[in-house]
Amino acid sequence: MTDWKPSESIEATTELMDIITCDASVAVLASAGAGKTELLAQKANYLFFTDKCVWPKRILSLTFKTEAQLNIKERINKRCGHKATRFDSFTFHAFSKSIVDRFKNTLPENERPIDNYDIVFRRRDANGSNKILMDDLLALAIRILRAREDLRTMFSYSYAYVFVDEFQDTTDEQYELLQLLFQNSDTKILTVGDINQSIMLWAGARQTVFADFLNDFSAQKKFLVKNYRASSEIQDVLAVVLQFVQNPKSKFQEVSTIPENCSLHAFSDEHQEASFIAHSINEAISSGIDADDICVLTKQQASQYTEILRAELTRLGINNLDMTDLQDALKEPLGQLFSQFLKALVRPEPKAMTELFKVNLALNKVESDDDKEEELTTSLVNFISLKQQLITTATTADDLLSYIQGFIHELGIPKIKGRWKQYKSSAYFNHVWKALEVHLRNMCNQTNSLEDAAKLFSAENAVHLMNIHKCKGLEYHTVYFMGLEDQAFWNYAEQTFEDNCAIYVALSRAKNHICVTISKRREHRSNWQHDNRTSTFGAVKPVISLLKNKCKFAATNHV
Repeated sequence: MTDWKPSESIEATTELMDIITCDASVAVLASAGAGKTELLAQKANYLFFTDKCVWPKRILSLTFKTEAQLNIKERINKRCGHKATRFDSFTFHAFSKSIVDRFKNTLPENERPIDNYDIVFRRRDANGSNKILMDDLLALAIRILRAREDLRTMFSYSYAYVFVDEFQDTTDEQYELLQLLFQNSDTKILTVGDINQSIMLWAGARQTVFADFLNDFSAQKKFLVKNYRASSEIQDVLAVVLQFVQNPKSKFQEVSTIPENCSLHAFSDEHQEASFIAHSINEAISSGIDADDICVLTKQQASQYTEILRAELTRLGINNLDMTDLQDALKEPLGQLFSQFLKALVRPEPKAMTELFKVNLALNKVESDDDKEEELTTSLVNFISLKQQLITTATTADDLLSYIQGFIHELGIPKIKGRWKQYKSSAYFNHVWKALEVHLRNMCNQTNSLEDAAKLFSAENAVHLMNIHKCKGLEYHTVYFMGLEDQAFWNYAEQTFEDNCAIYVALSRAKNHICVTISKRREHRSNWQHDNRTSTFGAVKPVISLLKNKCKFAATNHV
C-alpha cells in the first residue's frame, strides 16, 4: 500500500486517522466546528492515493444543499488533484434527477416525465409529465430502482464508497434510496452528522437515522469532537449546552471559567433591544470586526423579528442583509457568476477576473495550458471591457441586469446547463435568476453607488440576519441570538430535543462572542386571530437557567 499522510495543515489526531483508515461503513458523530468537510476531503484523498478506491471505481457524495455540494467538490479538487475526476458530488435532488433522466422509460408510459421536462416548486404547477415537482424526483427515482435490480447493481459496482453529509437531516425516502442502492453490497458508506444539530425533524428528517444505519449497514460508530472553530471559552459553553441537549434533566457540570464574551440581555420591548444590539454591532465594527463576520439569528420569521433592528442598523449606516431567502441563491453557481461579473464590471479586481477566467475555461473544457486559453481569455476581457465603458453614474439596475444577461449568453447558456444540471430546468433557472434580480434591484435602491451595490449584493461588508435553519455550516466572529421566548419556540414542550438542537446550532456558529436577547413585548406578534405581543418564558425557562447558571452568561436586565 502506498504510504499516505494527511495534509500538513491538518492535525492528524487519533480519532481523525481512525475514521480515515477505517475500511468499513462508518457513522461519524461530529460536533460543531469539528471539520466535517475536511474529513471527507482527507478520506477521499486517502482512498484514491492508496488505491482503496481502485480505478475505475468512484466515490459518490450526497448532500442536502447545493452550497454544501459545491463546497465539498471544491475541497476535494484541492486535496485530490486530477483524481478528483472520480469524485461525483450531488445533492439528493440532483442525484435523483440523474436517475430519472436516464432511466425514466422504466416507468409506465402514462406516469413517466417527457424528455426535457421542467422542474416546478409548487404542487399545483406540477402535472407529472412536462412539469415535475422538485420533491417528487426522489420518489420517481425510488420507483425506478425498485423495479430494476440491474440498475441497483450497476450503482453499487460503480461506487466503492459513498459519503453522506449532514446525515441527521436524512428523510425516510432518502434513506430508502441508500438502502436500495447500497445495502448488502460491497460499497462502503461514510455518514457524517451531528445528532445534536437535528433541526430538520419538522421537514421529515428520520429521527432514528443513525441507529438505523448502524444496524442496516453493519456500520461502526466513531466520533469527531474537537471544535476548531470557537475560542476555548465558547468551546466550554458548547460542551455544557451539548450535555443539556442530550439529557435536559441530568445533573451536569458548569463551565470551568466564566466566559467574558457571552451574555444574556432582557429588554422591555423591541426598540430597546434593537438600540442595544445596533450600538453593540457599531462598536464591534469600530474595533475592527468586519460587518460580514457578524450574524443575527432568530428561531423563525427573521424578517419580522429583525425589522426594527434593521431600521436601527441602517440609521447608523451599517449595511445589513436578511439572508434567509438570499443565501441559497447567492451560493448557486448562477449566483456566483452574477456576483463575480458584477464585481468585474463596477469594481474590477484581480480575484474576480481570475474566477471568471477559470469558469470560462471550465465551461469550454479547456485546460489552463491549452492553446485556446489565450483566445478565450482575450474574448472575455474584451467583452467585460466593452461593458465597463458603458458604466456611468446614470447606469440603472435595468442596465446592469441587461449587461449580466449578456454575459451569461456570452458564456453560453447550453454550456452552463451542461455543467450544472439543475439549470436544465427552465423553471429552476428562472427561479434562481428572479431571486438574484430582485436582490440586485434592492441593493441599487439601498446604496449610493454601483460599487457599494456590488459589495452589498455579494453580502460583503454587511451584517447577516437569518433563521437558524439557514445558518448550518456557517461561522461568525460574533453571533446575536434574538428571541429566546416561548412564542418563538411555540412547540417547545412537544419538540424539546429539536428546539434544543436549534439553540445549540445558533450558539455554535460563534467563534468569539455570543449575545442572547429576549424582549418582553414584540408588536409584530399580533393579528386578527391572536395577540401574542407579551412574551412568556415558562417553556424555555430551563434554557435561560442553563445559560445563566451553568454557562455563566453575564445576565443584564435592561427593563
